Amino acid sequence: MKHFSILALLAATALSSCETDVDLPEPPHTPRVALSFTLSANPQDSSFSELYYGRQLYISNSQSAFDTKELTGRNDATVDLRDAAGQVVERYRPASGSPQQGRPGEPGYYRPVLGFRPQVGQPYTLRATLPGFETAESTLTLPAAPVIESATYTPRAVANPNSSDYSGRLSLVLRDDPAAANYYLAFARLLDKQGKPGNWSPVDVDYNSQSSTVGSIGQFQLSSPQQDYSVFPFADTDANGARIALTSDVRYYSGCFSPGGNCPQPGYMEVYVSSITADAYNFYLSRRRYYDSDGNPFAEPAPLASNVRAGYGLFGGATDATYRILLP
Repeated sequence: MKHFSILALLAATALSSCETDVDLPEPPHTPRVALSFTLSANPQDSSFSELYYGRQLYISNSQSAFDTKELTGRNDATVDLRDAAGQVVERYRPASGSPQQGRPGEPGYYRPVLGFRPQVGQPYTLRATLPGFETAESTLTLPAAPVIESATYTPRAVANPNSSDYSGRLSLVLRDDPAAANYYLAFARLLDKQGKPGNWSPVDVDYNSQSSTVGSIGQFQLSSPQQDYSVFPFADTDANGARIALTSDVRYYSGCFSPGGNCPQPGYMEVYVSSITADAYNFYLSRRRYYDSDGNPFAEPAPLASNVRAGYGLFGGATDATYRILLP
């Protein structure tokens, strides 16, 4: 055994003293428009930005694999939305950079200017052009709204009656359409007693709960619309035409984040379920795989799915249904 150890040490020393420079050819790359946008019928006001931060139109451009410059958004794109007849129904211009219209000071976010409301079942084409780049485009048909049969929230006892930390169990049931392949997202938020949003915390999965089984691909679970990693799409592949149930332990804080801290108590929990297009479902899945493989040199390649012709990224569609639960 001693002889083997010496040989192994000599071999390791010899290998460490050899250095070989390998020139890797740069992969060919044609710069293209890169974009992310989820079309929906919701008006894009401040409430939209709060709920659907990840759905806003964002425009950038691709760069080569060996390019180390930080990639930023582009404010010089020409973007429009067209109906089935090819008529322009919406145009987009760079957002001002306010918190309601994108991250402060960050370029690349766009907002609509014509106030068009897309219709369920109709096809739409998004076209985006940057100076010197080929026009990128993608087409989708806006899916039908999901059907929420019921939703309940059962609070757990609070150890400290003066605490603003609340937890409980959220349950909802969908009636799935057997005539179509369906893809869903679900999330929730708080409203005051007049049904208006406030500055409370988001309604998130209670990761401290022993019964929480979050993060599994293929499980119907609550997402967070403001965190890319916490978006969990669900396909009805194994439940086509059946009733689909979501049960999740959740947590929220009723303390106010606004200046002065004077927030009313929340009166409702509003559950949102979105029907999303198949391309959006595939993109969200690929993004989760990409995040999961980050920093792992032995992980399988995890490229992001794309449905943009002559470009990269996602043009997805979503149609929402809501269910309002009165809080005790």
